Amino acid sequence: MNERDYHDHHYEVDAARIQGSPLFRRVHQRGARQFLRRTGAGRAHRVLSLGCGDGSIERHLAPHVAEIVGLDLSPVAIAQARAQAEAAGLRNVTFAVSAAGTPLESFGRFDFVAAFAVLHHLNDAQIGDTLRAARTVLHSGGAFYSSDPSRRRLVRYFAGLVRGTYERYHSPDERELDPAALAALAAAAGFLQPVISYTDYFLGPLAWLAPRTPDWLAAALEAMDSFALGVPLLRRYASSFSLRATRE
Repeated sequence: MNERDYHDHHYEVDAARIQGSPLFRRVHQRGARQFLRRTGAGRAHRVLSLGCGDGSIERHLAPHVAEIVGLDLSPVAIAQARAQAEAAGLRNVTFAVSAAGTPLESFGRFDFVAAFAVLHHLNDAQIGDTLRAARTVLHSGGAFYSSDPSRRRLVRYFAGLVRGTYERYHSPDERELDPAALAALAAAAGFLQPVISYTDYFLGPLAWLAPRTPDWLAAALEAMDSFALGVPLLRRYASSFSLRATRE
């Protein structure tokens, strides 16, 4: 099964049950807040989101920016993203199906390019290509932002306990990324000042494993997760990290 088939199947079968859960909503809400805080994106800015899926994070961002364009390789995901944005009355969000190799220049120029949980589906050469393509559509002083699972993550040592569930919700080409290696790829692609931050300790993986978690417990778990991210000796082993890199 290739990436497109995997994601079409996921959005047809599992996405509403899992990504509509209280725990996943908190993951996406926090992801949107982190993006806004770490990039400085605001109401004057245009944002391109690569691999937007069903547009959940993009819907959280929409009230805070001028415009968002979301791209994804899955027609099923894009259909859901469009329907949900319309139902929410969002007028500054558009979604389009975009396969690998589609020139980003056809969507115009942007202040920020985001890739939420996207780069870890690519090999290093493809990541480099994606970074260079993003750079070409960024205004001077604009920034690229990504978030992905970390190779250093502490939770990887518990993956064997939930192997069946893990394999069901991971596509064939997924992998964990090394933060320093990704920063080096960004520098090689011509970006300046790559900055690594940590975004999630265990909440993201748990959202896949326990979608029935009630909202009151999800709130407590988010507080615990945020505490772990704030401890210097612990956050290096967080589940996920972000990269922010600036175009000159």
